[in-house]
Amino acid sequence: MSQAVSDTFDCGRWGLLTLLLTLPLLSSCSLALDFDECNTSSDCGAEGQCVAGICQELGKPRVEVTDYIVEDTTWTADNDYVLKNLIIVIQPATLTIEPGTRILGERNSALVTQAGAKLVAEGTRENPIVFTSAKPEGQRRSGDWGGLALIGKATLNRPEMTLRILENEDEDKIGGTDDTWDCGTLKYVRSEFGGGLIDGQKALNGITLAACGSETTVDYIQAHLGDDDGIELFGGTVDIRHAVSSRPQGDGFDLDVGWRGTGQFLAVQMDSNGEEAIEIENRGEQPTATPQTDFQIYNYTIIGTEEQTDLQRGLIVKSGGLGYLSHGIVMSPSTGGIHIEGTESGQHGVADKIIVENTLFYNIGADGTSYFSMDELAQQTTFDPQAHFTSPEYNNVFGSDPGFETPYNLGDPDWVPSPEHTTGRDIGPPPDGFDLTAVYRGAFSPSAAPWTEGWTAYPKN
Repeated sequence: MSQAVSDTFDCGRWGLLTLLLTLPLLSSCSLALDFDECNTSSDCGAEGQCVAGICQELGKPRVEVTDYIVEDTTWTADNDYVLKNLIIVIQPATLTIEPGTRILGERNSALVTQAGAKLVAEGTRENPIVFTSAKPEGQRRSGDWGGLALIGKATLNRPEMTLRILENEDEDKIGGTDDTWDCGTLKYVRSEFGGGLIDGQKALNGITLAACGSETTVDYIQAHLGDDDGIELFGGTVDIRHAVSSRPQGDGFDLDVGWRGTGQFLAVQMDSNGEEAIEIENRGEQPTATPQTDFQIYNYTIIGTEEQTDLQRGLIVKSGGLGYLSHGIVMSPSTGGIHIEGTESGQHGVADKIIVENTLFYNIGADGTSYFSMDELAQQTTFDPQAHFTSPEYNNVFGSDPGFETPYNLGDPDWVPSPEHTTGRDIGPPPDGFDLTAVYRGAFSPSAAPWTEGWTAYPKN
């Protein structure tokens, strides 16, 4: 529905009122109304309804969600669900969302599962589950609503951590002692235009997984144009597969406070307003806190922007973070390829606890070759990132074009590289527990259609 909507009125029904209104227009009993803003649905005429103060076309019936979910509930695809405010799934309730269901977030809204509750959102390639802004297409912006967060009872290294969105800290608590904790299922799920503040205070991310354990299923998810980080993992041991973070206004993926899971097929499409593509952090104020952020990621793709920005690295390791990344492509982050920050992270580098291998780096920084950097604290250690990451044992490639046809197309990104520099006999398969057929650099096979087809979307607004 366009911003200005023409509605035709029946003369027999509206009689004198319509005639008086239409005489100045010299038309045959029709009236042009501007349906942009509204107070109630009656302001929008027969073909519209008022959502978030804006007239929208009538589609599926809309169910307004205003109260916490305190018992097992199912949202069905024959309705759209409008989040009017912060919605919490209270333990031990489970919210189940059917394939093809659309959830619309208004300002100051978010959907959060309390530790002990579950969200089962399992879409399909043909019918993904979509969380998006309640505003009409063309008027949506990053930060229109809060976002989606799953909270569990797995371990993290900040035991006092809360979401800071509930007055009762016991109800707001994140984490516990069960590293198998099941937060539920996210499969074929998109979250768009999130990351907004809740009541002007706490900003969430597009998708947040906090203290979720190994029984949680996260596969085929996308966070798009969020006002903070795209996908954030706070602690826990959840594994993540087939995940896209597109145009985040913060970090693409933020791995923090003791995440110890695995990831495979992770893709980041950066925005000129974004920050780091993948941020790896242990704990800011206590870098040695345990359990440490320590993970394995295989098959990842980072595509930066054509525009130069002040702060945008491909990989940043800070505050005692460590981890293993392999089979990757890092292309065009504006500021640098790998950045090491802080004494503890520098020491992890010395101890060979920061491993990046089988990865292609291309067009990094303003000069095209700004592959490595460290802050002053990391420089005080003996870690030499250039010697470390260019060591032949890590099989990294620098300066070779991965061969994307249109890598900077924000509305329809080209994820599939050329096989020339992304395959080869020197690249072995990932270990057990991963897809062993992914013997290539990057999140997408150079010889197959991208796994994003059919369920992802990249709207501008």
